[in-house]
Amino acid sequence: MNRKKIFLGVSAFSLVAATAMTSQAQTATQVATASDNVDTIVISTQGERRQVQSIDQQTLLDAAPGTSPIKAISELPGVSYTSADSFGAYEWATRISVRGFNQNQLGFTLDDVPLGDMSYGNWNGLHISRAIINENIAKSVISQGTGSLGIAANGNLGGSLEFVSMDPPDKLGGTIAQSFGSDAAYRTYARLDSGLLPTNTKFSVSVVNQDSDKWKGVGGQKDLQVNSKLVQNIGEGTVSAFLNYSDRAEVDYQDVSKEYVSKLGYRWDNYGDWTQSIKAANSIYSKGENNTSDALDAAYYGGAGLRKDWLGGVTVKTPINDVLSVKSTVYGHQDQGRGLWFTPYSPSPSGSPISLRTSEYTQGRVGTVSSLTYDTGRNSLTGGVWLERESFDLARRLYGTTLSSPVFSLYDFPSNPYATVWKFNFDTTVTQGYVEDSYRLTDALTLSAGFKATQTSIHGKLVQGSGYASGDIDASSPFLPQLGLSWKVTEHDEVFADVAKNMRSFQAGGPGYGAAPYQMTQAQFDASKDSLHPETSWTEEVGYRMQRGPINTSLSAYHVNFADRLLGISQCSGIVGCANALANVGGVTSNGVEAAATWHVLPGVTWYNGASFDKSTYDDDVVTGGTRYHVSGKNVVDTPEFMYKTDIGYQNDGFFAHLTGDYMGKRFYTYTNDNSVAGRMLWDVSTGYVIDQLGALKDVKVQFNVTNLFDKKYYSSIGTNGFAMTDPNGTLQTLQVGAPRAFFGTISTSF
Repeated sequence: MNRKKIFLGVSAFSLVAATAMTSQAQTATQVATASDNVDTIVISTQGERRQVQSIDQQTLLDAAPGTSPIKAISELPGVSYTSADSFGAYEWATRISVRGFNQNQLGFTLDDVPLGDMSYGNWNGLHISRAIINENIAKSVISQGTGSLGIAANGNLGGSLEFVSMDPPDKLGGTIAQSFGSDAAYRTYARLDSGLLPTNTKFSVSVVNQDSDKWKGVGGQKDLQVNSKLVQNIGEGTVSAFLNYSDRAEVDYQDVSKEYVSKLGYRWDNYGDWTQSIKAANSIYSKGENNTSDALDAAYYGGAGLRKDWLGGVTVKTPINDVLSVKSTVYGHQDQGRGLWFTPYSPSPSGSPISLRTSEYTQGRVGTVSSLTYDTGRNSLTGGVWLERESFDLARRLYGTTLSSPVFSLYDFPSNPYATVWKFNFDTTVTQGYVEDSYRLTDALTLSAGFKATQTSIHGKLVQGSGYASGDIDASSPFLPQLGLSWKVTEHDEVFADVAKNMRSFQAGGPGYGAAPYQMTQAQFDASKDSLHPETSWTEEVGYRMQRGPINTSLSAYHVNFADRLLGISQCSGIVGCANALANVGGVTSNGVEAAATWHVLPGVTWYNGASFDKSTYDDDVVTGGTRYHVSGKNVVDTPEFMYKTDIGYQNDGFFAHLTGDYMGKRFYTYTNDNSVAGRMLWDVSTGYVIDQLGALKDVKVQFNVTNLFDKKYYSSIGTNGFAMTDPNGTLQTLQVGAPRAFFGTISTSF
């Protein structure tokens, strides 16, 4: 019997056993309490004036080791998340949207340190999967509608995701975990904890090494991370510091079209063979590529994304007196990155029809996030400031290959280019401040009011090359208000409401950077920069929370007006790259409802359900190239109208099991809605057993995970190579297909 069948058999047996044990051990009259049950999703945060939900550490640990923490967050209503690999961590295909806003319009932080918009281009931050090792995340918190005023983000038109790292424990010890799985996957995690030292100091150091083959095609995904954190207690105050390193190398999955999948197969991917790639570049095809409308772009030798990051921060929290306290974080981030693509569009000087084309990134950021809080119990007044300086270099270079060899590996930074197509330098300054007052009118009713002022100034310079813009551009607003209330109607019932205005700064970047103004020609930039307005949103939200015995529910409704939507309109094929036109194409209107409920059915049995309906539509038609595209009233791309999430969890005497389902409705990938991908329902299984003490070892755990349990074939991420106005024939090469069923086993212990 092969390994996959063994894993599937163990997982199925575990679920059946869980059901049998439950029916034998419990009676229908027993009432569950939260303390008896498996850890689960927190679907309502009492006292918040807006929708706030969270995922705890145990939920992250129950997923397959190495799974993106955002994939775990996607269990919450209103959150759409897709990727092309089993872990949901492959960055090129990572897509997250919340209430119609994509990840470039959300805010992300780790321990108050801004992560930027987590875009693949990396212009102002880094992805959470590189910022911290999964096992070291204590909690992930999402605000679906409006992020807090104090969050260090200048692009969150919609909500925010805040990640909190785990503090080192007070006891000396450590943890070791080893995972194996499908596609030759292995992952080793180790952490050492100092415990609380006589100096009131404690620290931890952890490392993870992960490697796996792609599930189709040639190549793999490699990741090495090191995390360290120190906490020092000083009187009633605390100083904490972290320093994290990441070295990630990901060989790309080929972007496909519907035509490619139907004619070349579900597992179609880049060649990974140099001889075959040379032949294809010379229009000699042997795999059916010439049966498609674009044989040259059906596949290449390969591509990859390489990233090396250092991220660190120091936070001081201390009370000044009984009512006044201060919190301040200083941080720094350094990134070196390469995006590799072996292109048949640029022959090498050696006579090879292929060159290695790179996008080369160098990023350095320093900043501070500080706040001062005056809290009397009934009244809490907070103010703060976020300051950041960043230098970002971006270059497009070409490296030579030969007829017999690609010369360069997909895992290494290349050297000695034969041409620099263009090079930019961007200097960005962020200044943002806020004030918020929360006043408890009665024991049941709390009101809050505040605003933030923000300015992001970008100085962009085309250092080398021609055809693109240089210049300065600012996005600023002196007054972005936020109002909210929470009313505890009864001991078990609470109503909340909030309204907020937000603004997204302009984006630094060159060709391929969405709505970045610097990918225009100089003439277009000069003519439009004074008339371009930053994107803004106005969000209204009302909701209800209820907690009665074993049932915890949340219901919210929202209305959003998104104004001054900026669209980079491509003037050529996205993979070729050329100057884009940037235009204000009007607004978007969103209306939706979200509902979630957790039911502690019996001791040890929890059932979570989350559902959302979102209707996000464009307000205006788009005119480009003299053609009017009828976009008004059409659904926003990559925004499903209906989503449903469910999780059935069981825990008893060390045994645990989860069956998780995720339904996502139809998504459009053209602005005119003339083509889409169908809805799909995916199921994952997590099951295992924990022994509290085994000799000198603690928490000895054996865990099995199955992703895509029923081996569903579906389109996962869309828009990976941009969205288009129209694609009636399904030839747009901007889709990724989902990973098949995969199996993972993990053994871990603490000491």
